[in-house]
Amino acid sequence: MYREVFVPVDNSDHSHWAVDRAIEICKRSGGHITGNHVYAARLHDVRFRQLETGLPAQFQSAKEIKRQRKIHDKLIEKGLQLISDSFLDQTAKSCEAEGVPLTRQLLEGIHYEEVTREANRGEGRLPSLIGFDPNIADKYDGGDVVRSDVILDDDGRIVAEDEEQDEKLAGSSDRHYDLLAIGAHGIGKQPYSQLGGMVSRVIRQVEKDTLIVKDDRPLDGGSWVICVDGSSYAYKAMRHALEMAREFGVKLYVCSAFDVEYHHAVFGNIKDILSAQAAKVFKFEEQEELHNNIIDKGLLKLAQANLKRAEVMAEEFPDVEVETQILVGKPFQCILQWVEEIEPSLLILARHGGHRVEGTDMGSQAENLCRLAPTNILLVGTTDVRPDDIPWIEEDGETGLEWSPDAEVRILRVPPFALGIARKAVEEYVLDNYGPGANGVYKEDVIVRATNGVLATNGASATSNGTSGATNGVANGGAPADADVVEADPTPGESVPPLGEGGLPMVTGDRLDEAIQKLLPTHMQLIMGIGTAEELVLAEVKAEEAMKRTRVHGLDADPEPETPMISATCPYSGHPINRERTASDPVEWTQEAFERLRLVPLIARPLARNTVERFARENAFWRVTTPVMDENKQAMIDADEFDMDTMLVMFRELQTKQIQAAAEGVDGLTPEMRKFIEEAKASGVTRCPIRDVAESAEQCPVDLKTVSPDDAKAAIEQFMNKETSEA
Repeated sequence: MYREVFVPVDNSDHSHWAVDRAIEICKRSGGHITGNHVYAARLHDVRFRQLETGLPAQFQSAKEIKRQRKIHDKLIEKGLQLISDSFLDQTAKSCEAEGVPLTRQLLEGIHYEEVTREANRGEGRLPSLIGFDPNIADKYDGGDVVRSDVILDDDGRIVAEDEEQDEKLAGSSDRHYDLLAIGAHGIGKQPYSQLGGMVSRVIRQVEKDTLIVKDDRPLDGGSWVICVDGSSYAYKAMRHALEMAREFGVKLYVCSAFDVEYHHAVFGNIKDILSAQAAKVFKFEEQEELHNNIIDKGLLKLAQANLKRAEVMAEEFPDVEVETQILVGKPFQCILQWVEEIEPSLLILARHGGHRVEGTDMGSQAENLCRLAPTNILLVGTTDVRPDDIPWIEEDGETGLEWSPDAEVRILRVPPFALGIARKAVEEYVLDNYGPGANGVYKEDVIVRATNGVLATNGASATSNGTSGATNGVANGGAPADADVVEADPTPGESVPPLGEGGLPMVTGDRLDEAIQKLLPTHMQLIMGIGTAEELVLAEVKAEEAMKRTRVHGLDADPEPETPMISATCPYSGHPINRERTASDPVEWTQEAFERLRLVPLIARPLARNTVERFARENAFWRVTTPVMDENKQAMIDADEFDMDTMLVMFRELQTKQIQAAAEGVDGLTPEMRKFIEEAKASGVTRCPIRDVAESAEQCPVDLKTVSPDDAKAAIEQFMNKETSEA
């Protein structure tokens, strides 16, 4: 629980609510509140100097201006201190009524800068108090340093005093705070503002835990929501939530969210910009199957593990009622929807998540929630975060398969956020096809090759119990080294060599290649960096070279010239000339259209460019704008080239619903759909017909969408004649 709470106040409603929440916390923890107000005397000084040129003539002499500056400085600061003291009087009354100790504090400077400095390290600039009663001054930080009050001469005029800069400051508090409690808005709140200007700056820079108060609901009783994502930041927040929930007697709702639609949206975006021919080359059905069966299910498993860790941590707090929920969708969006449903009095989240980028102030999901969530928010900071904050669960004790060195190096090329999912998918594939009780689809071929002496271990022979020491295996198709040949016909129930620890199959370079080929299309291997280094570099170099030939000029909004011109080189003199464009001249891209094209992955970008340029030439466009790109997409739709794609989208949506249902622990199939599946199985259908159609289409010798009817007929007749002769 928090014991040292820092509360900036400005006499607004949100400020009063922040004080009330701080009192709630300190009453239970036996803590202490520092009530603070920041004033900016320097700002008034700068503005006064800007107005000096408008003073009457009798005040324009250098001596008089110097005198007026001295008077103004002290008089304005005196007034600001009196106003600040009045603000803190209200805070003092609330604290005194509840028996919570309060220290008053004034800071001089830019509001968000001083609050941030004070909250993080206790380094705010304490001003010396002007003419304060000693009985009041001793309640302030730095109250032992008091300056003389404003002095009047015999004529009642303010005396211009000479004061050194050091006399105006009383040092710093050097206090170490546990929590910053701050109202979401100040006295300048506007109807459409999401957060106050000062608050939005402060929460990005404060390292300590921050309570952002948005309403007057008490923390006591009711329900709270806590979000976890598997990071040590999240489980630090989880522990704080459990400790506070026990004290306040609330029910704790714990959620973990993952976005099942993001990958579909990305690939759908790429798909829509490419022609039907390009979509076929890129095998989007395989990509969708990959993300449905591996990425999305992997994310579901991660979310389930996140909640399981939270439940393990909650076992230490038996008095706290905990309910867990997996949310499917964009994290901040589905959390907001869940908050609207539960109506908690507090939303707890970590400042950063598992994808934190070094140097960033706050995670994007946390920032969106801080602005958009309608309830009070406890934003847990980054101090004192340790890896051992993450609870251990049984799954952590499960060791994966052993990897050969070459396979280990290659899998590490996968981006960190997807590495765990990719590694698990490959291990499941190898275990399914080479482990005990494997389905035999690939196992039989391995046994035949082993019988012929082709497959050999590299560095150790199989032992009597079917296990081996660390081996390298045959990697990437390389020839085996001199070694003992593995046994030809392993006993049923044993794994296929080469083996790792525990008699389980090893992930070798060959098996990694096989898994990649089955799980990922070629271009996805290159984009994710799983393909060989040579393939990746070569593909990127070729794409870069191809994109250099793209002509980019002008903007979408540029007027269309009556006669399109092009800069060219005279074939005789070699001098640059402007001439009228012809049909053979290269197509130009506007800046906006080219930026949109750059959203396509580098390896796919040249093909996307060529597809759009071909459409432009066919429709007499000499330059590509974003409307032209939209017309290209619409033309493909009007030509009914997406019939198969429509079926695939429907299939994908069904799979998505099943994943969401699995996350909620319910059956995702309607009775009608389940009856349809059972009838299909009873009639002998064991495989989705959409996949069969796609595979059959791939065997066709021509792409019927890209050739003329006569050429298609001739190609098919030639193919049929060849099939007949071979039969």
